[in-house]
Amino acid sequence: MKQGQSHWLKVTVLGVCAMALSPFALWAQGYPNKPVKVIVTFPPGGTPDIYGRLLSQELSTLWKQSVLVDNKTGASGTIGTDFVAKSAPDGYTLLFAADATITIAPNLFPSIPYNVSKDLTPIINAATGPFVLLANPNFPVNDMKSLISMAKQQPGKITYASSGAGGQQHLSMETVKHMADVNITHVPYKGFGQGVNDVMAGHVPLIFGGITASLQLTKSGKLKALAVTSAKRSKAMPQVPAIAETLPGFRIDAWYGFLGPAGMPKELVKKIHDDVASIIKRPDFQARIMADAMEPVGNSSEEFAAQIAEDLNDWAKLIKSAQIKLD
Repeated sequence: MKQGQSHWLKVTVLGVCAMALSPFALWAQGYPNKPVKVIVTFPPGGTPDIYGRLLSQELSTLWKQSVLVDNKTGASGTIGTDFVAKSAPDGYTLLFAADATITIAPNLFPSIPYNVSKDLTPIINAATGPFVLLANPNFPVNDMKSLISMAKQQPGKITYASSGAGGQQHLSMETVKHMADVNITHVPYKGFGQGVNDVMAGHVPLIFGGITASLQLTKSGKLKALAVTSAKRSKAMPQVPAIAETLPGFRIDAWYGFLGPAGMPKELVKKIHDDVASIIKRPDFQARIMADAMEPVGNSSEEFAAQIAEDLNDWAKLIKSAQIKLD
């Protein structure tokens, strides 16, 4: 090979290598080099906040960089979600979302300020789990059949709290009402913490809670569990019936995962996904999740995007058939 040809070959190889290591790829390798903000769209005390903080702490340790949780609440989580959607796609503002703001809100609110498909980047679904129908210990009902019977005898007189109109807690009871043909009055709060405090105080008798928070509340005796929203009983609460045992076909499970703004470089999405997945796969972390009656997921970004699209369609059908409307 002539010297000129050899020089040309070296330049070409170097050029190809430089293209392979694009600025985004090189930048992703150095990510993060400053604090990362994780937006949780619900107040402290609920499952999204519990797992958002847990995973942020784990990422902080892994990245050797501060990962700070910011509870940006309001409008059933859409304010915080919109904040992330309008943030720079550089990985320094992430969303730890419950599915309500991603798959339910677009089907309930006539004009939310973001488009899930266009304005957000699915990264990874971390965990999934059911809700639990909780009641004040003095409420004279201990199961779904008795609740439905009481509601039929006293239409509109029984009340239930929720973390806000349009959330999973709201939709869970509205689905019960539709399937059982009963009237139970909705009392929305600004977050699960406020609602559950009033249930414990006896001001409102009922509330749906994520299973992680519900386990703590029932073990302490502060509240009692009437039913779970999963298709079958939870292994963590085997004594608590599934709503489906009374209302066949009932099933509502929540998921909790990371998303970012649209336009994030693929290399950066992969970096964040792989690091979160490595945490989820750890035996100690899986044991922690399962102890909370949750199931670890850790799917690919593509699988998460497909799941979101499917859930959007499923919720649209359910909301239409149940004629669910905001109060």
